[in-house]
Amino acid sequence: MSLIRIISQKANEQQLPFLLIGGYAVMAHGFARSTYDLDFLIRKNQTEDWRRLLEGLGFKIHFTGPTFVQFEPPAGEKLPLDVMLVSDETFVRMQAEAKRIEADGVATSIVSLPHLIALKCHAICQGKPHRAMKDIEDLVQLARLNKLDLNDPSLRDIILKHGNKELYETLKRDCGGICPE
Repeated sequence: MSLIRIISQKANEQQLPFLLIGGYAVMAHGFARSTYDLDFLIRKNQTEDWRRLLEGLGFKIHFTGPTFVQFEPPAGEKLPLDVMLVSDETFVRMQAEAKRIEADGVATSIVSLPHLIALKCHAICQGKPHRAMKDIEDLVQLARLNKLDLNDPSLRDIILKHGNKELYETLKRDCGGICPE
């Protein structure tokens, strides 16, 4: 049984909703690429419940921060789990716009494309430089495959709010403004 399926079933039993973000969300929105971890977005006020659930499945905490928890996978599994913590208000807003998909044989929710773009922009500006190139490539491919117009004011606003002008200009350059298929 897949790790996503096991976690989803246990989370469902305990009424702990989550959204898939990261590589699985990128793939669900059209860009087929490899990923080496699972990325979840959860309510910050449910962090302790999630910790107990995941430790019960054999995960071990690797790193804890104010908005992020990293778990090492259980024995015999390869994918670590990164968990992003958000406010109740943010989670509810993102969950309302989430997309239902099947991932590893289980129905689950992924963040909407605009929210994924916002998360990627935030990661680029707040994260580690070695990850920025991968995240920029994700954004360029998502824009191309989804035929996004980077001149569209709502998309531009998302990129500028969660990223910065330099990132916006980089994406426009790499996509040519409007990203055809």
